[in-house]
Amino acid sequence: MQIMEYIESLTDVCGIADLNKDNKKLIKTYGKDICKYPYAIVIGHKMNEDIIETIPLTYNDDKLAKKYNDEYYNSHKRASNIAKKINNYIQNEGYDGIILDVSGKSDEINLKQSFSNKASAHIAGVGWLGKNNLLTTKEFGPRLTWVTILTNAPLGEYTGVEMESLCDECTLCVNACPGNAIVDLPDPSKSYSPEKCGKYIMSRRDEGHPMACGMCLYICPYGNNKSRKILEK
Repeated sequence: MQIMEYIESLTDVCGIADLNKDNKKLIKTYGKDICKYPYAIVIGHKMNEDIIETIPLTYNDDKLAKKYNDEYYNSHKRASNIAKKINNYIQNEGYDGIILDVSGKSDEINLKQSFSNKASAHIAGVGWLGKNNLLTTKEFGPRLTWVTILTNAPLGEYTGVEMESLCDECTLCVNACPGNAIVDLPDPSKSYSPEKCGKYIMSRRDEGHPMACGMCLYICPYGNNKSRKILEK
């Protein structure tokens, strides 16, 4: 089985990022080790749909909120396990690989800051950064957990091209955000406020609720068929 075929067999969404395209920007942000190898394998793993669909109910139901919070972290574990299998396969084929897990860290390289797996996914062309600053795909919206593997495996023929945002005039996540952390601007670095998002989640914790929200993840029409119908009217 070819490397790319094996990757596709284990993932819900995947892509290959050519790190040489944005190496100056990447090195400035993360340090030179981020470009130790020329390619990044991007792994997208779906979160549990049944649990995601309960998100609107979690604000008044702590059991459901905890279930969603648990799934958030469980999806990280599943994605990391998939990455380990792929990395082992690559190494058995005689190539090198370094996993940057969901946290964006690895003991094998020295980075200025934790790597954003959204960056490699965007470079690979598997999705775009939405107004909520989540990596969004046509197939599943932002309902995915991401992991990156840096590698020197010969995957150049599979590299993608960065996607333009498909958010356009949609403001569903803007209007749905309970913490007013999203505004209607095309640049996600300006449309999304991590401070306001964090403040809202902390306020839920201080009130004795699980630290969970996820409304922008739930409402996005690229993952939510009900929202998609509203948007198409």
